[in-house]
Amino acid sequence: MDTVHLTNKDFHTIFTNKRRYDNPTGGIYQILHTKKKDDTVAPKKFLVMLSDGEFKMKALIRDDAASNFLKLNLQRGDVIRVTSAEAAIVKERKKYVLIIDDFDTVKMGVEIINDRSEFVDSYLAAHPGEDLDETATPDQAQYAQPASRQQEPPHMPTKNQQQYQGMNSSEKTRPIFAIEQLSPYQNVWTIKARVSFKGDIKTWHNQRGDGKLLNVNFLDTSGEIRATAFNDMADKLNEKLQEGKVYYVSKARLQPAKPQFSNLSHPYELSMDRETVIEECYDESNVPKTHFNFIKLNAIQNQEVNCSVDVLGIVQTVNPHFELTSKAGKKFDRRDISIIDDSGYSISVGLWNQQALEFNLPEGSVVAFKGVRVTDFGGKSLSMGFTSTMVPNPEIPEGYSLKGWYDTTGRHENFASLKQDPGASASTSNLMKFISQRITIATAQEQNLGRNDKGDFFSVKAAVSFLKVDNFAYPACTNENCNKKVIEQSDGTWRCEKCDTNNESVDWRYMLTISVIDESGHMWLTLFNDQAKELIGVDAATLVNLKNDDSDEFTKITQSIQMNQYDFRVRAREDSYNDQTRIRYTVANLHKLNYKAEADFLAGELREVFLA
Repeated sequence: MDTVHLTNKDFHTIFTNKRRYDNPTGGIYQILHTKKKDDTVAPKKFLVMLSDGEFKMKALIRDDAASNFLKLNLQRGDVIRVTSAEAAIVKERKKYVLIIDDFDTVKMGVEIINDRSEFVDSYLAAHPGEDLDETATPDQAQYAQPASRQQEPPHMPTKNQQQYQGMNSSEKTRPIFAIEQLSPYQNVWTIKARVSFKGDIKTWHNQRGDGKLLNVNFLDTSGEIRATAFNDMADKLNEKLQEGKVYYVSKARLQPAKPQFSNLSHPYELSMDRETVIEECYDESNVPKTHFNFIKLNAIQNQEVNCSVDVLGIVQTVNPHFELTSKAGKKFDRRDISIIDDSGYSISVGLWNQQALEFNLPEGSVVAFKGVRVTDFGGKSLSMGFTSTMVPNPEIPEGYSLKGWYDTTGRHENFASLKQDPGASASTSNLMKFISQRITIATAQEQNLGRNDKGDFFSVKAAVSFLKVDNFAYPACTNENCNKKVIEQSDGTWRCEKCDTNNESVDWRYMLTISVIDESGHMWLTLFNDQAKELIGVDAATLVNLKNDDSDEFTKITQSIQMNQYDFRVRAREDSYNDQTRIRYTVANLHKLNYKAEADFLAGELREVFLA
């Protein structure tokens, strides 16, 4: 029998333990039976019978998870891990169900571990004191058959829609609707939703007078909807509504959505006025924190300009912030970063104002953007708008998967850019702003950059004067997310003490030291694998082989770099070695010089001198 460990007795725990009931994810179960539901009742859904080794129960696999289930052709005996789910109790019939929105395949074709496992419904019926019953929060049977699929008229809520714990006695009579169900044909409804976005109050002044506008987005498991409030209500609700909190919302007017002001797909939006009732809900169970519809970066080249998209990427480069002045004379802070994903493309994302100033994610971090605008300024790029949201290091399955790809293979790949060459006229002015922010080596040393706790970043234009080629790379562990130095054993294997394994091969990685000079002085820089590969032009393993087998080619490559100038983005940080404290300089990024931009910048400097 294949060795697979199921989450034993987990179904019993889910329906007898409040905390597990609220977060029924992570369990490993075996499929006993599968049954596709009638498409005329609930399309894209599967009913399956799962076993935790001790108990069995029905589970509803829905939406994208159902499509994935069908694609994988999962059968009896296959083992899955549930990564996103809700637990539901149908109180009228005393039925228990697990509603699965996402899962991972653990192993396929496993022998049935326990074909006589007990049905959890029968067990809990025989032990009525053990289940959650009235303490379950909330009764989620409505999710087993989403509001949009119900056969009752839209203005007639089901009984399950009225049962939400956490309300007071008067609130329990309210019909709770899913956001996707809202339309002007409903007169009485309440949604339980999280404020996924709250914008700043916008003001205007024209011939009709002054005005204020507040924009918020409400989110539940079914979707997201925009809501607006004007003037006095904007001020009132700006104080009451807090981004990230959950509220009961009712008596807001539904009206057609305005796509030019929203990146959401809901056909309607809410207008909140004096009749609107908003009450904070302290039961946040089953209300997601955010919702994304990610597209891959290579698909952006086919998107319409000014449309909004959700993307997930790895921070590849972080450029310095700079200042822009609009035609009206208003100044804006701007920072451009580039992100990559496993589609093989990179794209520039423009950050504005406070976000541009405060951005501090290191390169290699995962970041999600919701509702960013597609632009074609110098090629396709992205720009944050007033309704856009940035989520650093999102705790979502897609984020973990992308980080795993980057740490194992992505960091070694080359990426196609959707941006035109930086020398293009569209971006020359921005590049000249970067040039103006560079300092000399002597200035960095005189200012003791790097002495604070977090270190300092600065940019220099310098020429490579020397490369230490006697020890420029090290043999690294090939195990996932390790990269530690390994030691060759007498039997030809490579020993990693951290992983406690012996591997047949190694991954050579750069740790290159170079000397750079400018007109003011000299500095030693350390380049790690990605930056050194950018400088040398070949990976570390190739250069190691050339050093051993073709010394002429090795010398040709290393000497071709010397006395070439680059734009170095340097991180300075205090380091202790042999009881001595020093400043260590490492290269965070480097670029070849854009000579047109360099010349334009110098011409501008000379012009100012002559006009002074």
